[in-house]
Amino acid sequence: MRYNYWLLLVIPVVLFSCKKHKDTTNPQPVPPVPSVLLKDMVIPNLPSPYYHFEYNETGKVTFASFASNFTMYDIVYSGDRISEMKNNIFVNKDRLQYSYDNAGRVTTIMYADSMGVAYKRISLTYNGQKLIKLERESKSTAGFILEKTMMFTYHPDGNLLEITEHHPPVNGSPEFTIVDRLEQYDNKLNTDAFGLLHNEFFDHFVFLPGVQLQKNNPGKLTRTGDGSNYQIIYTYTYNDRRAPLTKNGAGLWLSGTNAGQAFTSTTIFSYY
Repeated sequence: MRYNYWLLLVIPVVLFSCKKHKDTTNPQPVPPVPSVLLKDMVIPNLPSPYYHFEYNETGKVTFASFASNFTMYDIVYSGDRISEMKNNIFVNKDRLQYSYDNAGRVTTIMYADSMGVAYKRISLTYNGQKLIKLERESKSTAGFILEKTMMFTYHPDGNLLEITEHHPPVNGSPEFTIVDRLEQYDNKLNTDAFGLLHNEFFDHFVFLPGVQLQKNNPGKLTRTGDGSNYQIIYTYTYNDRRAPLTKNGAGLWLSGTNAGQAFTSTTIFSYY
């Protein structure tokens, strides 16, 4: 498999199938700047901080890093919109270049190398302001080839219900599909939903501040599909602004060689 189970445990992802054309009807207002500004996410036994953010005086993210500076991004704006995320580590100067539709939604993100040559692209499809599909393609001599699809469905309250992720067979890699179902949400503020789009350690961190996958925090995650399946029950502690301070998971493997065995996960949050 092309994904790491330890990463998928702490940052699960979910998708769902939908129509192929981009829905430009009834765009909704972009969610406001959150009442708390996330500083760090720490996951024990993984590079720390796992995510780090810095902001300007208006609350816009201007810098983000992943896995103890494994990648570091300077975030450039054109007006209120992100135009580029520039990776700024010694061995990688890739740029993530954003394009928008007339409703102000990100429709395409190009991965370009230090010479400006595009080598991957992400295409995004919406229903109103809700993200319902993400496709990632890799450039080849024959053009762009699909390598990953994520489909999203939602509860009536707007919180994410399922992510269905499909990887077709590319360059000899096996085809696989996984489905994550998220339930039992609390009524507190979510600050880590961005990680649902970044479930591969060696992929770039795609940041979409105008997309709200989760308003609140899920209490239950169930993974099904190819590979080992599992279920996690989450409990949280919160600060006085109703944002999570800790996220603790009590998991159980449902299939595979570890079926019936328990595991745990922990995420620690800090804010400005």
